[in-house]
Amino acid sequence: MRAFFVALVGMSCALSACGEEATPAQDAPVIILENNAGPGDMMTSNAMTSTTAPNADPNMPGKFDDCPVAARPVYVIDGDTDMLSSFDPSSRTFKDVGQLRCPAAQGATPFSMSVDRDATAWVVYSSGEVFFVDTADATCRPTQFRPDNSFTVFGMGFVLESPTSTQDVLYIAGGTLAGLSQGDATLGSVDFAQQSYAPLAKLSGWPELTGTALGELWGFFPGTSPPKVAQIDRLTGAEGLTFPVTSIDGNPNAWAFAFWGGNFYLFYKSQTDDSTRVFELDGETGSVEEIITQTGRYIVGAGVSTCAPTQQM
Repeated sequence: MRAFFVALVGMSCALSACGEEATPAQDAPVIILENNAGPGDMMTSNAMTSTTAPNADPNMPGKFDDCPVAARPVYVIDGDTDMLSSFDPSSRTFKDVGQLRCPAAQGATPFSMSVDRDATAWVVYSSGEVFFVDTADATCRPTQFRPDNSFTVFGMGFVLESPTSTQDVLYIAGGTLAGLSQGDATLGSVDFAQQSYAPLAKLSGWPELTGTALGELWGFFPGTSPPKVAQIDRLTGAEGLTFPVTSIDGNPNAWAFAFWGGNFYLFYKSQTDDSTRVFELDGETGSVEEIITQTGRYIVGAGVSTCAPTQQM
């Protein structure tokens, strides 16, 4: 997520185009979700397919048997180059997938992302347009999601409906471009069938979100003092277990957030950093380690599906 608002960071940043400017495609297939469908039950004029393989988490037998291998990593987007990459928390390395060339409105740039259990990345642009991105080759497909009176830009995270379910719920936290200056976001959920958003509760701060296969929703709040990672009630927006992140300093410029293997990964760039830094927060103790000091990337979005392991493997 890229920071644009005054109240949160003490300055304003103008929206600007990153990478190659794109013009709307005239014949691009539009994603249409069936009624009562989940994010994986999508239909397009060009069928999207994935190869599934058993990927059961040893700590939760059987829960991940329906997941493709590609749905397990963390994925990130570089806002300067529009490069989609995977991130391996075990080796702490990035692997480039390809450059996004989504047919967004002129001047629009990637703002945030998440990944569903079919290994499809959901990418929202600063224009409020949402695209489905193939994590195998970074090809984009437009959707019918459009900004409404409640949401234009937002962070987002998929969460399993319950620890015993295999049905995803997509939660979002954000608001309108005008609301960015206040820095207070609204928590909402996504109606897959209607391709619309439902506001749920007000949040204190503008977090990036990540979800887990345990049915938990978490937020990374870089603009609080100190910055924090907090569990968020999915109905009320109330904060539960909270970890302060005192090792993060400087006014935020871009940030992203992902849960993997029981820990949290914070991708953070302050206004004075040369590039994004990566922090690992232990999900049990709350201890924080800066694991990459210079990525050479400007990471504005990170996404992970509920196929990610829930404990260290």
